[in-house]
Amino acid sequence: MEDLEKQLKSAFQKQDAPEWFEARVMAAAKRAEGEKKSRPRWQWLVATAMAGVIAVGVGVEHQREVKERAAGEAAKAQLELALKITSVKLQKIQQKLNETRGNE
Repeated sequence: MEDLEKQLKSAFQKQDAPEWFEARVMAAAKRAEGEKKSRPRWQWLVATAMAGVIAVGVGVEHQREVKERAAGEAAKAQLELALKITSVKLQKIQQKLNETRGNE
């Protein structure tokens, strides 16, 4: 147990950093600062591009909905015309049947 304590004590003793350590830390900090400065420009460019893509997508979807609505209204008008024609023909047939029954 004492051997373990001695090993831990020696491992946790204060040691001076090597001479190259400060230079590496400062270089890494400068690189990180340079990356930080260039990053916001890219973020704005990406955000602007994404906003553009979304706007185009919304526009395309709106146009599709307008065309779909127009096609639906045209189909409704055709159906109403067909029902009106059918109604008129059925009335004529009913009238002829009534005339035929009245003559019998």
